[in-house]
Amino acid sequence: MKKDAEEIRTDRLSSMLIWSAFLGSASAVGGYWLAHPLDASIAGSMASTAGALFSLAFLFAPNRGRIALARKRVRQRWEFAQTMLSIHLYQHEGLPEAQEECRMEHLDRSLWWEPGFAEQVVRRAERRGLIVRREDFLELTRDGRDHAGQAIVNAK
Repeated sequence: MKKDAEEIRTDRLSSMLIWSAFLGSASAVGGYWLAHPLDASIAGSMASTAGALFSLAFLFAPNRGRIALARKRVRQRWEFAQTMLSIHLYQHEGLPEAQEECRMEHLDRSLWWEPGFAEQVVRRAERRGLIVRREDFLELTRDGRDHAGQAIVNAK
């Protein structure tokens, strides 16, 4: 799998050493100049500057920072829910119980979803073209069938 440029930067030891030297120097110079107007300890200012830079990297790193990971988890949650919906509809498609199982109000009983969450999942699946809502009845599109079938195959 090809890595993007941001990830490659710190996966190589040589790049990591160069970035470390740069950030260490920036912490030293920034801390030195921060200590003068504050009339504070130079060493403490340097350490505080290094800590601030570390905190920024910890939060905002493109692929591994806390914010990026939180956003990834949210995307995965919605993706998983849409996959579960498409599998649910796929398994009941064409069967007599489909009239009951493929209705919006039945999702809270069969998938244990709160009504508000189910509504959001259905809206997102509609936007992706996975399902079509006909009044209160949910139907898979061709893309939805492919998505559900692929998820089932990948699970085995």
